[in-house]
Amino acid sequence: MVSTPFRLQHANTTSLCLDLTLPGHTPLYSCMSPKTFKACLKVLRRCHLYYFSQLITPTGTHLVSWTAYRTAYIALLDDKRGRSLPHKWYLDIQATTTIPNSHDRLYDRYVCSPTAGPVISLVPGITTNQKNRHWLVTLDGNAAPLFGKQLTVQPKKDTCIIVHWTSDCLSSLGDVIRLRPCPGCDAHVPFPAANKYTSVEPRCTFTISLLRSLILPTLNERIRLNTTEVISPYSWADLRTKVVSYYARLSIPPDFSSSLLTVNGDTASPPPLCGSSGLPFPVVLPPGSHYRYYTDGSLINLGSPVVSMGWSWVQIIHDAGYLNSVATYAHGTIRNWPSSTRAETAAIYAALSVTPEDSVVSLYTDSQAAIDGLCSCASSTYTNSRFYYKTVNFELWASIECCIRKKRLSVLPVKVKGHDGNYWNDFADSLANSAHQSDDAFLLPEALISSSHNVRLIYDDIICESNPRHLFKAYYQATYMRDLLSLKRFQFTFCLTDQDDYVVDWDLTWFTLNYSPSHDASFQAHHASRHYTFKFKLFLDDLPLLEKLKITRPDLYIDLLTCRSCCLRNEDLMHLILCFK
Repeated sequence: MVSTPFRLQHANTTSLCLDLTLPGHTPLYSCMSPKTFKACLKVLRRCHLYYFSQLITPTGTHLVSWTAYRTAYIALLDDKRGRSLPHKWYLDIQATTTIPNSHDRLYDRYVCSPTAGPVISLVPGITTNQKNRHWLVTLDGNAAPLFGKQLTVQPKKDTCIIVHWTSDCLSSLGDVIRLRPCPGCDAHVPFPAANKYTSVEPRCTFTISLLRSLILPTLNERIRLNTTEVISPYSWADLRTKVVSYYARLSIPPDFSSSLLTVNGDTASPPPLCGSSGLPFPVVLPPGSHYRYYTDGSLINLGSPVVSMGWSWVQIIHDAGYLNSVATYAHGTIRNWPSSTRAETAAIYAALSVTPEDSVVSLYTDSQAAIDGLCSCASSTYTNSRFYYKTVNFELWASIECCIRKKRLSVLPVKVKGHDGNYWNDFADSLANSAHQSDDAFLLPEALISSSHNVRLIYDDIICESNPRHLFKAYYQATYMRDLLSLKRFQFTFCLTDQDDYVVDWDLTWFTLNYSPSHDASFQAHHASRHYTFKFKLFLDDLPLLEKLKITRPDLYIDLLTCRSCCLRNEDLMHLILCFK
């Protein structure tokens, strides 16, 4: 793999120590060569292979043979490819982890404790599709079983909507699992009845992960109008070990670093700001009350390459005796990734972090981008990690979403027109502007606003909050352009006296000629004209003119040589253009 200054850092204080004696703790990339892992990453993801324990026999001493693996799992995939020979990734793992000529016996460092796995074989829910729906079993946040019949399947999102059915299997472990329709619970999500999905209107539905679920064997697959009970031939005692071990294996976060780095003070969820020094409490209202905040952000240039971002919130309580209904306020600053939207978002996070639980919050802001971000936090698609990382300031937005969910807040964003005479909005604006030079301005710590994810991307000790794919591409392009501009011919060297002063780096040249940043919305037509002009100049600069050949190959070209067309002047770029012959 290419070495870069980017690194991954664990945000939680409790480091996950690598333990090779327990199944599920060894990521596959540590058992493969970097080149093969990079080449086969898409194949491994399509096969849902993440940990080495998924390829170990129940005894823990041997690697599963390719024939057994292909028969047991690959044949169940809908997009299976008819292949009898082992894949490259399997051969690489086999060469790394097994003793030669030992019938796939593992090296001692890869041997795991034997698992007394159940005889029952359960197929992962990822193998299902919309035309082949099944009963599924998974675990909730309390490690209790959840049962349901698939209603819709979204393979690309690794999710499906199930009709929730309940069971008393926890109180009767030895009895067969009996499922009954759920009349409604906290996990219920309204789902519109549609004949193309089911002929029976579901009472309770919710979304689960296909990867974290298993197909539950049942005596009857379909739900009919008169179906009141569905029976599985197995008891929860029969299935519990298999389900719990499978779910726990997938719940182990992969270790992306050779040495686990931790940051003191970080937690799995953002801690509240109200206990931080310098940030006041809001005026606490009775439980379930309606809190109203005006928020604003400010971005200014401090007369140097450094910019400053300020934020503020103002709590409004009408008819309570406060001057102009302003109960309290706070302001502060935030660093890195400067933009006015980031400052506005920081104000929203600061206000929600000090708001009591189970409250209704109205946020008045003049930033439409902040309102759109809040709407994304409330949508179900935003919980998809791919959407997280495509969003600018995704760590900050993830902390806001986590705060809303943990505190059970009902947030109502309200758009107000900026600089339109609204006293409270103008007051919040002045507070945000004053935060740049204020001694009592509260600085939002990076560790606080980026602790929603277990692992975060770091560059030059700065937490990255831009699309990682675009960030890597921009770094790669900037590195090439830096190397290109460091060549001597771009450093105003007009008199070249040494042949080493003029070196054509064709990799850099063709990269620049082929590079076209048309994907960037800020790259307008006049920018494109200048860019193409630079490309043309660069190409002309690499032409093998006679005057340049005299410098690079003095053994072949003498100073007396002139233009071979007119034989009158030296052949430089200007003469090449103006030569009458």
